[in-house]
Amino acid sequence: MRRTELDLCRVFACLLILMIHAAADIYHALPLPGAAFFAVTFLSTLSRAGLPLFFMLTGALLLTREKLDLRQNFIHRVLRFTGMYYLWSLFYALARAASGAFEGPYDFLYAVVAGHYHLWFLPAMVMVCLFLPVVHAALQGGKLDGRYVVCLFLFLGVFLVNCNLTPDPAPVLYRFTQNFSLDYLPYLGYAVWGWYLSKRAYSRRTLWIAPLAFLAVTLAASILNRWYSLYKNTADGWLFHFFSLPTFLQATAAYCFFLALKGRAFRRVKLVTELSACTLGVYLLHPLMINVLERFGLAPTPLAPVSSLLVFYLALAASCFALTFALRKIPLVKRLF
Repeated sequence: MRRTELDLCRVFACLLILMIHAAADIYHALPLPGAAFFAVTFLSTLSRAGLPLFFMLTGALLLTREKLDLRQNFIHRVLRFTGMYYLWSLFYALARAASGAFEGPYDFLYAVVAGHYHLWFLPAMVMVCLFLPVVHAALQGGKLDGRYVVCLFLFLGVFLVNCNLTPDPAPVLYRFTQNFSLDYLPYLGYAVWGWYLSKRAYSRRTLWIAPLAFLAVTLAASILNRWYSLYKNTADGWLFHFFSLPTFLQATAAYCFFLALKGRAFRRVKLVTELSACTLGVYLLHPLMINVLERFGLAPTPLAPVSSLLVFYLALAASCFALTFALRKIPLVKRLF
């Protein structure tokens, strides 16, 4: 049974991530003392909770189950996300190759393995999903097939390490091992946090306390980010890290707000469900749409930074969701999202 409040949370998280990349360039192009820089700083700071929310939703949906099917988890999540990573890496590498970005086949191959800048989320989700059965067994008091743990060790402790034990440096193999780095495991903590919060009950007061807390933390973090940028004399996202305290508090407040909507009657449930189903495709496609919109002259400009950013952002969100919705109607293409 679908939970509409979690679908709404997923759409909200996706919209936040779009703002991160929509505001990235203009954030570094504005005079630091001006009001425009603070406004863009506020929008950039506000958007940081988006990515943690996706991991928290994963925890709410998977760790609350009485039984987690190992085969389904491996095929439908680990293998699917891995395949999507390399497929979309190939797509973006081909787009760069069309503009003559590579000197030779090896550079092209390295680009495919390294992936586009935004695709790191997929290997991160792969690593989280690999360890979800271990956490699930611990939280639910269940038994975990020892063979699964052995396979984890063989993959992470033997196979990936030996990829780098070559007589000469092998950049492609090294980059492959970095894709599935244990450095992503802290995001598993967000999944557990999402599970923990999803088991609690929330009163109506949460519906106004959580947004106020979200905005208060965002405002405080924006002020600190601006102060630090002035101190460093360069636009610096001091508190932009996904594990910074403000981001953690933002994600928690937003997540609790949507959890507090549980059991309420929603309008246009079908639309929310469809938008939620489009979020992965929107994430995968949005850098392409950013380039397209910039070619049409919709990029944010320092002459009108806030208004141009908002117009660009709205155009980006609308075009990404519309394109993903249309592509998902094609049976074979739908599997790519």
